[in-house]
Amino acid sequence: MDTLEKIYPTKKEFLYTLKFPDEDVIKNQQEKELRLHSINRAMRLGNVVKNKVRIYFRDSLDRVIFVYTTVWGVTKNDVILKKGVTLPIKRIIHVD
Repeated sequence: MDTLEKIYPTKKEFLYTLKFPDEDVIKNQQEKELRLHSINRAMRLGNVVKNKVRIYFRDSLDRVIFVYTTVWGVTKNDVILKKGVTLPIKRIIHVD
């Protein structure tokens, strides 16, 4: 993620309007493992203490977008947010 790149905020209720290509935004295996570790940490925080996190991701237009939300679950391919909203793991750049 380029530090000069514009980052667009969104709400989880609007994620359904976005399109996501199949391509992974992270190419490096070690960075993919760190991403998964951060996602699982966010899920534990969400389930135990109801903490919200910022999830930065890219959509089909290659925009960097972030959503401030609680992570409720993780599958092999997706992060599950409240009300069954999902976000493809392959499109997530960073979680904090």
